[in-house]
Amino acid sequence: MLEGKRVILRPIDKKDVELFLKWFNDPEVTQYLLFYLPMTRKAEEKWIEDNNLSNSNFIFLIEIKGDKGRPNIPIGNCGLHQISWKDRHATFGIAIGEKDYWNNGYGSETSALLLKYGFEVLNLHRISSSVFEFNKRSLKAHQKVGFQIEGRRRKVFFKRNRYCDEIILGLLKSEWSKRK
Repeated sequence: MLEGKRVILRPIDKKDVELFLKWFNDPEVTQYLLFYLPMTRKAEEKWIEDNNLSNSNFIFLIEIKGDKGRPNIPIGNCGLHQISWKDRHATFGIAIGEKDYWNNGYGSETSALLLKYGFEVLNLHRISSSVFEFNKRSLKAHQKVGFQIEGRRRKVFFKRNRYCDEIILGLLKSEWSKRK
């Protein structure tokens, strides 16, 4: 479990499948994600099981800390994917599925916490990410935690009834260390 000021990141569990089905079958949420087909319970359960057995994917549920005896509030998930232990590289991903919690800084806090884990605990050298060109909120959040724009793949994804660019981002451990 990773703990920040307002959020906790805990490993995903089979009990989270209902949340994932809710979030990842909502077109308003998935417009920002790579997948587009409806999620089934069976597929989601298998994805959770496969990731929990993987040493190349670390996926966490994002929870807002409860206060005054209230339980934590799950709002999304994040992870470091496709880790290459030889090259010490991973791909970063985040999704805030609870739309009521968009634009409150939870994504930036979560990202910083996950990057710290990737660089300081997993000893990664580089973490990559990407965003769709129309996702200004995500681009801003990535840049806020230190990601640099490295390039653009033109008209590579069909989203919102048109082809859109993918903005490629990267962050090196040396750049992360300078931010402290």
